[in-house]
Amino acid sequence: MTTSNPDGPPVYPLSRQGTFVSNLDRLRQTSDAVADAFRGIRRAADAHGPLEAKQRELCLLAGFAATRNEGGFRVHCTRATEAGATVEEVEQVVILMLGTTLGLVPVVEALSWARDELG
Repeated sequence: MTTSNPDGPPVYPLSRQGTFVSNLDRLRQTSDAVADAFRGIRRAADAHGPLEAKQRELCLLAGFAATRNEGGFRVHCTRATEAGATVEEVEQVVILMLGTTLGLVPVVEALSWARDELG
C-alpha cells in the first residue's frame, strides 16, 4: 500500500516495526542529493527489462537475505506482498538460498524477519 506524497514520489510503508529507519533515510541525513541519486538508480533498474514488480521484489529479497541486510529485507517484504507475492513465496525465496550462498543461521534470520513483517 502506498501513500501520496504531494512533494514527490509515492511513499511506501517501510516496516511493521515501530522504530524502523531505512538505510535511505540514514543516507539522506548526510546528503539529500546522494539519496535522491540512489533512488534514481533504483527507479532506472526497476524500469530496465521485462520483470514484473513481484519478480523484481522476490529477486531483491534474495539479495538482501544473502547480504544479511535486515532493513532492506524488511522493506521489500512489504513491497513484495503489495506486488502480489504470498508469504509462502517469500519464504521459498529465502529457503532456496540455503546451501547456495547462505548457511542455516542467515536463512533462519531472514525467515524471522519475514514473519515479523508479514505474520
